[in-house]
Amino acid sequence: MQLINKDYSKKKFIIVIFSFLLSVLISTYFVFQYDTYQLDNFTHIMLKEETFAHWFQAANIIEQLKQDTNFFIAGNEVFTKPLPQRIVAIYSLILNFDILNVETNQINLGFKLPFLIFQSLFYYFSVLYFYNNLGNLCSERTKIFILLFLCLEPTVIQYHSSFWSESFYFSIQLIVLGLTLKLDKKIFDFLLLGFLLGLLFLQRTVGIFYIFIIIIYFITFSNEKKIKNLFLILIPYIMVLSLLGLHNYLRADRFYIMPTESSYSQYRYFTKDILATKMNKTISEINKIEVEKGLEWIDLNLPEANNYELEKNKTLLGLARSIKNENLRIDFYDYMKTRNFEILLDYPFETLKKSIKGMTHFSVLNPFFVYYDLEYFKNYSSHIIGDFYFSDKHKELIPYRIFYSLLIFSIILIGFFKLFKQNLKLTILCTFSILYYYILLGWYGKTRLFVPTLIYFSIFFGAGLDFLVSRIKLFYLSKK
Repeated sequence: MQLINKDYSKKKFIIVIFSFLLSVLISTYFVFQYDTYQLDNFTHIMLKEETFAHWFQAANIIEQLKQDTNFFIAGNEVFTKPLPQRIVAIYSLILNFDILNVETNQINLGFKLPFLIFQSLFYYFSVLYFYNNLGNLCSERTKIFILLFLCLEPTVIQYHSSFWSESFYFSIQLIVLGLTLKLDKKIFDFLLLGFLLGLLFLQRTVGIFYIFIIIIYFITFSNEKKIKNLFLILIPYIMVLSLLGLHNYLRADRFYIMPTESSYSQYRYFTKDILATKMNKTISEINKIEVEKGLEWIDLNLPEANNYELEKNKTLLGLARSIKNENLRIDFYDYMKTRNFEILLDYPFETLKKSIKGMTHFSVLNPFFVYYDLEYFKNYSSHIIGDFYFSDKHKELIPYRIFYSLLIFSIILIGFFKLFKQNLKLTILCTFSILYYYILLGWYGKTRLFVPTLIYFSIFFGAGLDFLVSRIKLFYLSKK
């Protein structure tokens, strides 16, 4: 048995080291190819949309620090995930390079590869930590198959060579999962778990409620000191959220925790389409109607924000962003959130129908996303965003993606039933973790938002592949 464990331990390190080197190689290729500008000679190919926002805000933080602003209160409105911009700012300070050309607001070239190498290193460390805490929850061979999936599955590993927020999010997920499954947890482990659950939210907003999955798990399956351990988890979690709220209060005289994009993202990408369908109008017509409603709400509730400039806006989000005062702007974001729920409640059948459609798209794996997102973006001007999704190549790849998804999920389904019989509590933890992301993000239908579920699916995949290998071996032996 000891020899077998040593053999698996050797395989574990070979897989992780090989995967890390492969990730570095891919990152090097991407930086060599795409650390440059579009045809407009301004927009950076690798840093656009959300990723550009993180790096731009990091540059703002650094500029404020140069003016002797405290690091804790430096920054602007928390409109999206607050941790990525802080990571970039710290990275920039350590390597002592300027993110932006301050005269043109153009991302400077260079200094990208060390960032990608670090996030890969952190991820593979997290994988090892998670692997070592699986203990006797599943067989050694199942654990190796889980490791192979986490280290080499292309839908996952592509993000280590990009500047999207996924890679660090995966790493935090894995350490959280490892701590949750760890036997003989000490006080420090529970405190660290609560702290990391707070970071999970700071890295991506969807992580804010995941603590309830962990709490329910411990209440259901923990045998001792339940109340004490829950407090140990909650205290650092609440502290992390409180520090974010305090940051906003000291900076803008408004205590708030949720990034403001959470108030309008569903309305912007989902709910307006429902309204357009039910009212039989174009999106432009819906925007006009909604802006008029928004202006009426401002007249009644925020008269101090109303001015001629607001009436020029063509969308409700544009109207919100035109309100100069952050406190008043957040009040209007709250109106957008309320308006969103009003529409969803008015059209429950259409909401359900569109949500199911979104979840179907959500579940189709996309191992090509990062490469083609970069490759197709490089030849366009900055005003064209998301162009790959409208390309012939995107349509051409759909059958391959569906086939690959069906293959992976077939193995996962087998693994689910196997693990259900062998380890019910691990099955429940993974299943509810997967459902968590489906419920909160499935409506969007964007495959990039689906990938955090693969961290939990990996356990079912490992169990399923182990089962298949066992059956193939038995079949081969029976033929001898």
